[in-house]
This record gives sequence, structure tokens and C-alpha cells, in this order.
Amino acid sequence: MKLNKIAIAIALVFPLVSNAQTSAQLQSEIEALKAQVKELQELIKGKAATAAEEQPVVELEEFNRIKTKVEAAEDVSNVNGMKGLRISGGLDTVYIWNQAKNTSSFVFGNNYAPSYSYGSSSGEMFSYDNSYFGMAYLDIQKEMEGGTKLRLTLAPTKSNASAYNMASIINEASASIPLTDSSTRLMIGQMPDVSGYEPILNTYTGTNSISSNQLYPASPEYFVTKNLLSDFTAATMYTGVGLDLVRGPWETKLFLANFNAPRNDITANTSTDGGMNSPAFIFNSAYTQEEFWGFEFTGYLAKVANPVVLGTYSQLAQFEIDGNYTRGDFNGNLQLTTGQFQNAAFGGGDAEWYGFSALASERLTPQFTLAGRLDFLYDQANGGGVLGLGNTGVGATYTGGTLGDFVNGFGPGDPNASDYDPKTGSNRTALTVAGTYRINPNVSLRSELRRDYATRASFYNYNVGSFQNSNTTLALQAVVNF
Repeated sequence: MKLNKIAIAIALVFPLVSNAQTSAQLQSEIEALKAQVKELQELIKGKAATAAEEQPVVELEEFNRIKTKVEAAEDVSNVNGMKGLRISGGLDTVYIWNQAKNTSSFVFGNNYAPSYSYGSSSGEMFSYDNSYFGMAYLDIQKEMEGGTKLRLTLAPTKSNASAYNMASIINEASASIPLTDSSTRLMIGQMPDVSGYEPILNTYTGTNSISSNQLYPASPEYFVTKNLLSDFTAATMYTGVGLDLVRGPWETKLFLANFNAPRNDITANTSTDGGMNSPAFIFNSAYTQEEFWGFEFTGYLAKVANPVVLGTYSQLAQFEIDGNYTRGDFNGNLQLTTGQFQNAAFGGGDAEWYGFSALASERLTPQFTLAGRLDFLYDQANGGGVLGLGNTGVGATYTGGTLGDFVNGFGPGDPNASDYDPKTGSNRTALTVAGTYRINPNVSLRSELRRDYATRASFYNYNVGSFQNSNTTLALQAVVNF
């Protein structure tokens, strides 16, 4: 309206001026134009006043009351320790069928401690179909003034310490303390392993993944079981101290800690078994600057309980590299690992292994993700042997004793086979496909089909009482978290 009035007024000026014959006429016409401009100004002022009246008016007294109330609530929160506090939790119930073990069972809140672990309170065994799933957890995180971060994660009977510390419920109890600044931190307490693309719990990189990487909303949503490298060649926890150094795109962690142990001490046979009396050195370095991809290195130098020669401790050296690529709805991961475990082979001598795990996933719809994973682990040397074994020799006996992990498919296999060689172990492969449907951000349903292979007949079939080269598992999982 304002523009129209002005345009009309200006358009009227030219004919008035051209037709004016005298100064009096011209003055009269100018006065008329001024009256129209004044009328237009009054109209504009009226519109502005109307618009102002339509805006809500906040009384000063009401504003001060709300401000005081908010400040009081913040004070109460700070006094009660709520500032910087984050509490989350969840559970996952699993049904799993294992063809060779002849089991069909729901899995939840059970133990998975290996037979050689101290304090094991369960007759069950650690295996790829009985590891870090079927659990409940509570995660408490607190960031304090000055930047110190505290984390306590409890997971009864399924924590990463359960197999080593009498079914401990502590999955993590750690603190991250800034030293010179927030990019140089001291880490203390019990911390989860940081290796691989499927960590049990990764605290300091911001992923907040927990257990079998499917409980936390921010974590990848792929599989029920873990890959071969994660289950059988990786640590679960460290107890000690570390440095977390962030320098540009690189984050490096250096640990001096007990390896898979809450304490190192002498044993009844220390004079002969050497005891586990020294901390391990662990390093991890990750490159994370790129938008779509990153990679990291992890290495162990540790003295570890020997799973084959029970009651003894042997030197472990392992190195791995893993990388990730994410673009749009696609995600890919690749991990390469090599390791040596002195005097831990089934046929005597050192256990040596190397292998890879590759994963690819695609979010087909906002609710549904399809994923595939391929694992390979070379483990032939000296009859085979890896860091994480289940019950050795279960289900098979022969002259001279038992030899192998016949639940997980490691070792020289069937001792009655015509080509049996106690110095030749089984190479292992696993192919897994899984689909995840997210009902909402806090609830997911997952199904997984997995086929495991061994180059020798090293899986014991409990149903028929013989050995076989492969095994099939099927898993269904419901995940609820907050």
C-alpha cells in the first residue's frame, strides 16, 4: 500500500506541473501534494502501531520470575551432582541355534567364562555363539569442572572382566583427566580394549559403543556375533594407566596395564610357570580427520595366561590395523591382524596367526539395514592356537589326551582321521549375513545367519558324536536401550 501511494503521488506531479499557468496555481497544487504525502505517513504509522499491538508483551516482573526459577533449578542440579551427568542403559535378549552343538536356546544374563579362567561359576564355555550378547548394562558418565571425565559401566555376568575376575559386574570403571589441556589426558582404572572395528567398549573416541556393538544408539547396527579376530585374537580389558594424546587428526593412546587381569601376582608355581607379574604395553593410534574414512593401528606386548598349557604364562605380541569408510547409507570396515603367542600352540611351540575381517552394510530404508561380513584366520602353525579359546578338548578324547578347541573349530581336528597331524592346525573362515529393523530409535530387531568353516574336521558334532569341517548358527535378537 505504501509503494502504491507513493507511485500515485509521484505520477500526479508531472501533469500538475505541466498544466500550471501561474505561481498561485502551482503553489496550490504543491499544497495538495503535501496533504497526500501526510495522509500516506499517517497511514504507515497506523499500520506500525497495529503490528506492535499484535506482538505478545512480556511483563518485566514475569520475566524476572522465570529467570529466577531457571537459575534455582540449575543450582539444585549442580549441588546434586547432575551437571554433566549422563545415564543410559539397555538389554538385548537373544535366541540362538547351533547345529554342531545341538543347542537351541535363549541367551540372556548367562556366564561365558572359559574353563581355565579363575573364579568361573558356570559350566558354560566361551564360544562365538556365547560371547558378548544376551546382556543388560547400566552406563553412567560424568564430566566434572576442569574437564575430568568419569565412566562406570556395569554388566552383570557379561562384563569384559567376567571371565577373569570371578564374574565381575564391572565392564568399565575409568577416569580421563586433562593434564596440560584437554588434548593431553591421563587415563586410569579398568578400560576396555581399543583394537579392531568391533570393540567391546570404546570410551574415549566418542563412539560410545558397548558390548556386541548393538546396544548403544550411536553404535553400528550390524550383527549379533562378533568377527573371528575380535573373539579369538583381541584383548577384552586393561587395568592400569594410559595417556590419550590428540594432535591434529591423530589420536594416540599408550597404556601400561595388566592385560585381561585386575591384578598381577605370584602363583603357587611361580618358580616354574614364571607368573604373570609384569604389566603389558599397549599402543593405539587413530587417524580421524577425513569426513568419510579413517584408520587406526593397535599393538600388544604382554605376558598372558596360556590357554593351552594351563597354569602357565606366555609372551604375546600382536599388531593390527583397521579402517572404515562411510558414505551416505553405505558403510565398510576392514581389519588385518597378525600375532604370535609363545608356547601356546596345540602341537607344542609357538602359536602364530594372521587374518582379516571385512564388513559391508547398506541402509536400504530408514528402518532396515542389511549387512555382510567375511572373516579369515590362518592358524595352521604347530597345530594351531589363538589368544581366546573356549574349553579345550570338549567332546573328544583319545590316547594321549585331548587336543583342540572343538567348539570353536581350532586345532588339528579329528584325532582318528587318516590325515591327522598334531602339528597342523585348522584355518578358519566365517561368512555372516544379518538384517536389522529399527522399530524406533530405542528398539531394534535383528536376525543373523552364520556359516563357519575349518580346513580340518575340527568342529565336534554333539548330536552324532563325530567331527565335521563346518557349522551353522542362526540368531534372533531384540535390543532395547535408552
